[in-house]
Amino acid sequence: MPDLPLILAAPLMAAMIWTDLTRMKIPNLLVLAVLVLGAGCAAFGLMPDLGLRVMAGLGVLVVGIGLFAMGVMGGGDAKMLAALVPLLPPDAWGGFAMLLSLTMLGGAALVFAARRVAGGPEAGWVSLRESRRYPLGLSIGAAALILPLLI
Repeated sequence: MPDLPLILAAPLMAAMIWTDLTRMKIPNLLVLAVLVLGAGCAAFGLMPDLGLRVMAGLGVLVVGIGLFAMGVMGGGDAKMLAALVPLLPPDAWGGFAMLLSLTMLGGAALVFAARRVAGGPEAGWVSLRESRRYPLGLSIGAAALILPLLI
């Protein structure tokens, strides 16, 4: 079952979606929990091609840090993507990238609509107050939750 690490991460992805929508933050504790989950899965032999997966995660981290430095994405988004990539089966990376793109489009539409209906300076969720920022954790988490259903 190559997607078991990703399935085990589902509660962490749900928590990330919630915290990013409500606070526009992905806590370091969640990123650490995904890393610990990955280490546990690796220890139990659930992540073949571990070297390739770790190198991919490091590559995503380098690109993510660059995008963070340019103000394109948040630091939590970059760290979570880097921690999450090793949990994905290598043959699912392309599908995850496509799914992430689709969840970004769908998520942006949903957040835009929610801001029009319930947004503004007094909205309870930070993501509904921040008109120039997008909670990318919504898309990362949604893609991670949907992917096991497709592979």
